Amino acid sequence: MHSLETWLGQRQEAGVWRNHLSRRAACLPPLLRKLAKRMIWPGGLSHMRYLPADIALVVGPEKQWTVSKNGRVLAESRQLVELVPSIGETVGIVATGPSALEYPWEKARDEGQFLIAVNGAPTLLAPLGVQPDLLVVTDREFAQTGAHHLDRAPGVPLAIEFLAAAALAASSPHVLMERPFAILERINLWYGLRVLDSASLQRLNLASGSPLVLPALRDPKCRVGWSRRPEIGVFSGRTVVFGALQIAVGLGARRIKIIGMDLGGGRAYAEESTVRPTQLNEHYETYILPAFQTMAEALQGTGVSVENLSGVCPLPADLFHVRSI
Repeated sequence: MHSLETWLGQRQEAGVWRNHLSRRAACLPPLLRKLAKRMIWPGGLSHMRYLPADIALVVGPEKQWTVSKNGRVLAESRQLVELVPSIGETVGIVATGPSALEYPWEKARDEGQFLIAVNGAPTLLAPLGVQPDLLVVTDREFAQTGAHHLDRAPGVPLAIEFLAAAALAASSPHVLMERPFAILERINLWYGLRVLDSASLQRLNLASGSPLVLPALRDPKCRVGWSRRPEIGVFSGRTVVFGALQIAVGLGARRIKIIGMDLGGGRAYAEESTVRPTQLNEHYETYILPAFQTMAEALQGTGVSVENLSGVCPLPADLFHVRSI
């Protein structure tokens, strides 16, 4: 029986010729270009249609990714464990809800707490004199328009989903060029590989020692679940905080505090008029709540605690508590 590692080892070979055709199709008129992309990346490969035509990603034998633009190498990624060699036991994950402004940031600075900032959180933290230790971005559309937020934390390491990294390389390549970064993938939306049916994914997971918690909910895009090995991939949970949680636990954090995860649509900083509206409310019942329920089940008995410090977050309080070994 093949393992997930064996399956992932095919991703570069599987994507090379299709990527070549996709880049060649970029010179076609818009309608023909769209049709060509659908033919090059059919059905179970449709997630690959979002790769910009001028960006190439190459996965190396040591799982490092080379990012190129118009044939010129921009940057090379590191593995996640190399990006953050020591995360510590206590970690704060900073989201952008208004409740984040209520957190005692002076105390956080004094304690030297390890901080993971997601999406636009650097813009929230910069005026407070707080520099995060790691940035996490899993949203391609945020990467297309949100580079100015990442500029508020120059040089800070970045963990970023591969389509988001490609979008960033196309629009703001300097963000990748000026800092160390690791490439993330979403479970069952891996680079260059077809989406697996539920049974096949279950078999691969079992053959690999069950690093993934796969709920009974049938969702080919695997938005709900839990990954014990974020280097293999993460479940999106339809909120970047959920990806950051899997990274924090996977790197060894034992006590995690989530700051500013209000899930209410507002943000703690003034926004430009062109900002993309949030879809958190639309996704709450279908994806966000089931994802955090899966997290609670996956962490039961591990000794890992997750605290949600937002007083307005709609997620049930009993999903967040200290779990005994």
